[in-house]
Amino acid sequence: MTVTIVFDMDDTLYLERDYIRSGIAAVDRWAQSALGLEGLGIIARSLVDARQYGKLFDAALAKLGAPIDPSIIGQMVSVYRAHAPDIRLAPDALAFLKAGHDYGFALISDGFSIAQHAKVDALGLPGFGLDPIICTDDWGRDYWKPHRRAYEAVQAAHAARSTRFIYVADNPAKDFLTPRALGWATVQIDRPQAVHGRTAPSDAHRPHLVIHSFDQLSEDIIASLLANLSPTEHMA
Repeated sequence: MTVTIVFDMDDTLYLERDYIRSGIAAVDRWAQSALGLEGLGIIARSLVDARQYGKLFDAALAKLGAPIDPSIIGQMVSVYRAHAPDIRLAPDALAFLKAGHDYGFALISDGFSIAQHAKVDALGLPGFGLDPIICTDDWGRDYWKPHRRAYEAVQAAHAARSTRFIYVADNPAKDFLTPRALGWATVQIDRPQAVHGRTAPSDAHRPHLVIHSFDQLSEDIIASLLANLSPTEHMA
């Protein structure tokens, strides 16, 4: 049986928290240079550490007592999205990708295109044989998950070698609904530091299996998962 494992990226292969911190540092440097504004990074990071992600730069400027100018906010967002991120693969993800499994690999990731491609490059994902690497925003926001286009594109790309597909991702709100409908196995990696919530909107959004590390995704577990697509399991 040939198998393709398809990965999400954010909070699956690395911690999105680290990307946010990297982006904040880039915006902080820009704010000091362009605006002479000190302390933005410290304030913004404290908000993130408190899990306050909404309108982050507006909130940080407000706490600093600085004017909230939409044009300045827009420039900050542009710097954030375009920066070269200082991020690394999670150790368990790196070990899994390097293990020499006889699986096909691919990637499906949402998020603004310029930022997602910068993450792909920073993580060195092409070097691990992930093909295709699909950043859904390349097609436009309408094609973000749970749209079928990316999943069907992976199936088409691997049609000559794979009969079974597994999607490994983190966010039950959007990640698992479509691959389940296509007959894929689905695995949620539930990292304690993850940014997004873990509540599935319905049973159809739930993964077949929940893990906390790629160390748990052994060949035996994969074979069992594919042989017995059943209600969500939880591995301690």
